[in-house]
Amino acid sequence: MSVLPILIGVAAAVGAYLLTVGMIASRAADAATLARERLARQEVGLGQSAVALELEKPFVQRLTAPLRRWLQRQMTRMTPEAQAAHFRRQLDFVGNPLSLDPAGLQTLRIAAAAAFGAIGTAIGMFIGTPFAIGLALVIGVGLGFYVPVFWLEQLVRERRAQLEASLPNALDVVAISMEAGLGLDRALEQLVRHQDDSLTLLVARALREIQLGRPRAEALEEMAVSTGVDDFASLVRGILYAERTGVPVARTIAAHAAQMRVKRRLKIRTEAARASLKILIPTVGCVFPTLWLVLLGPALIVVLTLSSK
Repeated sequence: MSVLPILIGVAAAVGAYLLTVGMIASRAADAATLARERLARQEVGLGQSAVALELEKPFVQRLTAPLRRWLQRQMTRMTPEAQAAHFRRQLDFVGNPLSLDPAGLQTLRIAAAAAFGAIGTAIGMFIGTPFAIGLALVIGVGLGFYVPVFWLEQLVRERRAQLEASLPNALDVVAISMEAGLGLDRALEQLVRHQDDSLTLLVARALREIQLGRPRAEALEEMAVSTGVDDFASLVRGILYAERTGVPVARTIAAHAAQMRVKRRLKIRTEAARASLKILIPTVGCVFPTLWLVLLGPALIVVLTLSSK
């Protein structure tokens, strides 16, 4: 009896179960359900803590709740709309390389999958067995389908590293400009005018949106979230909070710049401490064998020569 139909049936059953769980979880998050939950919590008692309310739930529900939330997040991420929005944010963040959009990236993934699948088929035909051909085809298609995604994620990581490196100096420019009497918008314009890097591109885009009528808080928050840098997001939240409470924004920006410099110094020290461990593998794997070959090679040749006589 073939095992393949059984595997296909099990996979279809698991997929149907995940789809059902996702639909149930999405329906449970509507406004009416949230309102009923809040009313139920009020009936239990306002003085009761959230931990106590959680402990009153059945054990099975508390045990399976994290798994259901994780499955819901994964299913939401796999939807075409969520993937397109995710790719759009990443492409906008790295400056739309090759003038790509989400549809163009999907086309590139399909083309890369076809190309790598053809290369894998050729390698499998060179080996000769049908199993090798099928395996090489599957590996090639999978690798080609995800290579553009890995490339885009690498660009995002490089851009975030550039942002983290240039952010303290940019904050100093903004803080000095504000201490000289300029407002936040004018200080950001001075930053865009005197610097040219990945950070100023994001700031210039946010300033254009503000000039077109978008609220400044919304534009700055979206700019911070699109970067994916936690320090940048906390900086924007600190600036908005300082504006609401009347705290000098220049002082807040200067404090964030000093804190980021301390974190960068600690990160450099951590990388320097890891350098000795990283250099251990090439030292043991490359230097020591060569050294032993140079030292013991002549003696080994002499021993082989004497043994042959």
